[in-house]
Amino acid sequence: MALTFCGPAFGLAALLAAGAATAAPMALIVDSRGAIIPPALALTEAEEGATFTLDETAELIVIHYASCVESHFRGGEVAIGPLGATGGAEIVAETEIECPRKVALAEAPDAAASVVLRGGEERTVVNARPFFVVLGEGLTEIAVERGGAVVGAMDVRGGIARWPAGLPSLEAGAEYDIAFTGGGVTRRAPAAVSPAAGVTIVQP
Repeated sequence: MALTFCGPAFGLAALLAAGAATAAPMALIVDSRGAIIPPALALTEAEEGATFTLDETAELIVIHYASCVESHFRGGEVAIGPLGATGGAEIVAETEIECPRKVALAEAPDAAASVVLRGGEERTVVNARPFFVVLGEGLTEIAVERGGAVVGAMDVRGGIARWPAGLPSLEAGAEYDIAFTGGGVTRRAPAAVSPAAGVTIVQP
């Protein structure tokens, strides 16, 4: 298996290029409630061009990858465009956030354990107190390692892995590895730490 670093999820230029060929994931659905058509499931992605119709009292919270904005909508229509989430729905709140970063676990051509980089990045960037959102099934644990030793391990529960409250923050500038474990297989990726980094999205 290989790890594909998609960078800031995914970076405006990459998003626009991908959108020209096929619909690309443009937003993370953080939460939803009430009647929404089509259904908007929490911790799933919405592609460019997706449109959601919210019942009068329904609510939808999304993080748009290109604009790096978390938007909370109520009632009406929400459209996921290449530059942001828009529409006739009421905007309950909008917050600029640190751009999410994405790590995709992909099959290597030779099926060997290796790291495949994309977007010019040599390593993924995580927060000093990492927060991971896992899309789909398969991963059970995410651990942070330094010099081959485990610094902290997080169970993946409900698609989320949070840095344990009792552990100190990771050290900015230090070299770490992120170990993704699932199905009896562990894959590792080099990581850098930034206190300002946003959520890390993992695509098994």
